[in-house]
Formats: sequence, C-alpha cells, structure tokens
Amino acid sequence: MPRAYKQAKKKPFLQAFSRIGTIIRAAEAVRIDPSTVYEWLKADEEFQNAFNAVNNEVTERLEDIAIDKAMRGDNTMLIFLLKSRAPEKYMERFRHEVQNEQLGRLIGLVTSILKRRLTQDQIEELMPEFDAAINTLDTRKQALEMIA
Repeated sequence: MPRAYKQAKKKPFLQAFSRIGTIIRAAEAVRIDPSTVYEWLKADEEFQNAFNAVNNEVTERLEDIAIDKAMRGDNTMLIFLLKSRAPEKYMERFRHEVQNEQLGRLIGLVTSILKRRLTQDQIEELMPEFDAAINTLDTRKQALEMIA
C-alpha cells in the first residue's frame, strides 16, 4: 500500500474510531489493516496525540453510558463504577499474608526450576512442599469463593 494512500487514511480512520470505538473495526471500516494503525501510533507523534484525544472522547461516551445504566438501576454497573471511582472505599479488602507467602515460595520454586538451578533430586525433594502450597492456595480460594 503506497505511503500517500496510508497517510490519506489517517483522518478517516480517526473519524471511524470516534464512531465505532475499536481499532480493529474502525480500520476495517476504512479498509486498512489494524497493524497500520499500530505502526502510526509508534512512529507518528501527531497521529498518536490525535488518537489519544479521540480515545479519551470515546472513553467519556462509554462512561456516560455506564453512568446512565447505573442510574437506571443496573446494580452490577453501579458496583463497577463505585469500585473504579473510589477504590479505597469500595474495593474488597482481603488480607492474604499467608497466601502471599505461599505464593512467593511457589514462585521461587518455579523460578529455580526454570533456571535449572535445581537438580532432579532437589525438585523431587521439594515436590511435597510445592503440593502443600498448591493445596493451601486452592483451599483458601475455595473458602473465599464460598463467602463472596
């Protein structure tokens, strides 16, 4: 595709993106490959700024729709908006110190195995600890799901 043709597609793409709201569908609407848009975003600061402005407008329209739905009684949307706007007040607060400790140990074990710093005998020796940590995480996850 000639460069001049691609350049001529930037403005129509931005107009389509403003209406449609997704890169893939907007690119299809103006008959360009979505990868072209990603190239423009990397290489063309002016296009990047214009895209960001349009993207902000699209996001504001989506927020307006979400707020309208929440105001009309969509409790799921209401909860989502409250959590996103005031997370310090509305996000779930669970402390997972033991779980995080177990998870940290698991990550360390897996990292060691992947880096091949452990022999097969050492891996087999650690497997009971690995299995116990997995079981602890599964049990805690199940308990949290039951009370959620």
